Amino acid sequence: MARRQGYASAQIAMHWLIVVLVIVQLVVAESMTTMFDAMEEGEPIASQVATGGSIHYWVGIAILVLMAGRLVMRLVLGAPPHAPGSSPIQNVAATVVHGALYLVLLAAPISGLVAFYGLADVGDVHGLVRPALFVLVLLHVAGAFFNQFVRKDGTLLRMMRPAA
Repeated sequence: MARRQGYASAQIAMHWLIVVLVIVQLVVAESMTTMFDAMEEGEPIASQVATGGSIHYWVGIAILVLMAGRLVMRLVLGAPPHAPGSSPIQNVAATVVHGALYLVLLAAPISGLVAFYGLADVGDVHGLVRPALFVLVLLHVAGAFFNQFVRKDGTLLRMMRPAA
């Protein structure tokens, strides 16, 4: 079977929806921390904190479902080959960063749910997600921009236009 030269429409839509949802998570994450701490201490929870915590919870579940879908789609549909002319080191770096992004974006909601439903210490692991995700997103975006604007290989278009 020939490898696809781009991503399917559903893969592209999921990618960008997850990007938006992750941004929402970063905005409301502190509300969940504040809410969780208040719950542990038996203190009242301010309504805006409860709203932010609820948003964080449900958006996290949405990310988990979408990432599970993305993983299945990636296994079934595959992914396009690495950018033409990339060095073996660049290909390995791209593969590692993509794999780590999938891992972190699945581990984040799972660890958040585990922490929320009883193993509070897992919340510490969940808290490490933000810096890890920040580094991975920075590497991912830097790689995409390098390929698009320095190497001019059309990499960004693969995540904007579905494969034929």
